[in-house]
Amino acid sequence: MTSTITYATLKAAQPDRYSEAADQFQQVLDAFEQSAVDLNQTVYQPIEYSWTGAAANAALTYVRASLGDFNATLEYLKRFVGLMRAGAEGIGSAQAYLRMAETIAASNGWTLTPDGFAQPNVPPAVRNRSIVEQLWQAMSSNPEYAEFQDLLTRALSTAQAVDDQISAALRDPEQFGQGKTWEADAGTAGSSATALEARLGQADIPAKRTSSAEVAAWWKAMGSDPGLQVQLIKDQPALIGALNGLPAMVRDKANRIVLAGDIAADDAQVTSLKDQAEQLEAEINARLSAKIAARGPVAVELQNELRSVQSELNAAQSQLAGLSSLQSQLQATTTKWGPNGTTTNLPPMYLLGFDTNAAGHAIVACGNPDTAKNVAVYVPGLGTSSNSTHFSFDVQHTENVTMQADQDTGAQDNSTILWLGYNSPQMSESVHALDVAGTQDATDAVPDLTSFVTSLHTVNKEISNLTLVGHSYGSLVVGETAKASHLPVNNIVLIGSPGVGVNQASQLNIDPSHVWAGAAGGDPIAMLGRFGVSPTSSDFGAHVINVNASGGLSLGTHGEYFDTYGNLNHDSGYSSLSNIASIVTGQYSNVTSGKPTGDGLIQGAEQGIIKSGF
Repeated sequence: MTSTITYATLKAAQPDRYSEAADQFQQVLDAFEQSAVDLNQTVYQPIEYSWTGAAANAALTYVRASLGDFNATLEYLKRFVGLMRAGAEGIGSAQAYLRMAETIAASNGWTLTPDGFAQPNVPPAVRNRSIVEQLWQAMSSNPEYAEFQDLLTRALSTAQAVDDQISAALRDPEQFGQGKTWEADAGTAGSSATALEARLGQADIPAKRTSSAEVAAWWKAMGSDPGLQVQLIKDQPALIGALNGLPAMVRDKANRIVLAGDIAADDAQVTSLKDQAEQLEAEINARLSAKIAARGPVAVELQNELRSVQSELNAAQSQLAGLSSLQSQLQATTTKWGPNGTTTNLPPMYLLGFDTNAAGHAIVACGNPDTAKNVAVYVPGLGTSSNSTHFSFDVQHTENVTMQADQDTGAQDNSTILWLGYNSPQMSESVHALDVAGTQDATDAVPDLTSFVTSLHTVNKEISNLTLVGHSYGSLVVGETAKASHLPVNNIVLIGSPGVGVNQASQLNIDPSHVWAGAAGGDPIAMLGRFGVSPTSSDFGAHVINVNASGGLSLGTHGEYFDTYGNLNHDSGYSSLSNIASIVTGQYSNVTSGKPTGDGLIQGAEQGIIKSGF
């Protein structure tokens, strides 16, 4: 039997404490869930696949029981976190009604008793009974009194309903196991886990380049058993996270598991390499102190080994810093945005693809592409690597486009996706880096970029404006992809481009009036013309847009197109970021035009430094 909620009880309740507790329990839940994944991947599966015989069967039985314990505990924790969040929300709503009632009472000079009854404010000097009765009569006949009573009733009834529902859930043996033994719960969970493993063996995961429509149909079929979907994410996160056609939240969960695993592996490698370096240094110093063949073959071998270990250590530390930086950005809820660097709420971030192969690949979305009305796919250029801390600049560019689009439309229905799904050429950060870059990396990217862009419409059929944005060498990737297939995009934007592999906008297989190009005066990469006619030239036939990067021969110029501040020289007052956001949101009349190449675009020279990948 639940207790009756009173005015005093509701007023004293602290729903924020429930939310804080839920957050703390969620951390425990996440850690526990990861432990279950680790137990399955690092213990159970290796035993199952590489060990046979009676001892192996006994070990599997023991570990399977442990997995059952984990699964049972996970279910309890998930339900309890859900109850706490529901309680916080429900009590918060009840208190909102209560505050409204209290406001009415205060505005009319009524006071509330601890039981929640209203009474007129009777001055102490008033002793006349008829006057007091008149005050009571005035209060009860006041039209706002009925509203006050209604709000108070709503507040208490809402709180009571929340209390009853949560109490009932906690007493329900099917939800929290009361009335059962832990061993029975664990046994049931273990049986479920065994059945789940059998179904997992039959759930053939599609190959990476399977069409997004086929992947979506496969996942929907798996949805008849949500537990199977969850287990697939946990068991095969790298495979699930790479599939075009799956919901953004699914890919995000899977790829964050992969990212966390790689960070842990890199951290362990750094620790191990540090230990090796210290041991080698100690041995070398000991030989020097003892004057034992300080320059002999053994000493030289030790020195070479130390240099090799230190080189590996530097690489591991660099990659660890880059991946940790990416993880921090994915977890961030606020960012510095705008010309004054104001702290601003950040749209949700999604990790749609990730691996550390070659220089590293990542697909990062700011805003949910599955629900967005306007979606942009931003392809970065030369020198971009998700294994590097410099990748943070490209993630920031992605955030800036979404936030500018949200600001321009007044609605949070925009998503920008940073697509580093190809092997970006990794070269020296110099003005002439593109002189030795070829087109192979761009042409190799065509199938994957085509598949990804197509999949966006498969998952979200409500996209009204899909824009493909290529920056620097990324514009060549965009050009090669558009040239090879009719992409389902509304716009193509080419920024700071050294050429896109075609000489006319009409060769990109979309309406040329929806091809847009911009380059800052003196952008050294755009000036190279390495891969064909400049998209900003009159001959190319694209809309040339105004950009706000500062003029002069500067690699810093090349990295400013997506910044939230304007031209450092204040030449025009319009930023390229605003123009890009207007294109992304279909507000074409807001786009300001720039001057085509040859009509005064190049303005002089200025020294600068690189801010991000080309």
